[in-house]
Amino acid sequence: MPHHPPAPRSPEERRKSAIKDWAKYGGLAFQLLGACLAGVLIGRWLDTKMQLDRPLWAVFLTVLFMVASLYSLYKQLTR
Repeated sequence: MPHHPPAPRSPEERRKSAIKDWAKYGGLAFQLLGACLAGVLIGRWLDTKMQLDRPLWAVFLTVLFMVASLYSLYKQLTR
């Protein structure tokens, strides 16, 4: 089966493709940021409710949410 090279794209198509890529990867960055922020806020709230001296829940949940978000990011990038 012969392989045909892709047709040359117009500058407008290349610009739209670049914007789409920026939106996709920018969204992934905000997803990671949001997960970390949620871990911090929920953890600090739990630490306050339990009257803990050290931010145990804040650290644990931040790391947990970040790992989960990185896994999700990996899955999205590999499909």
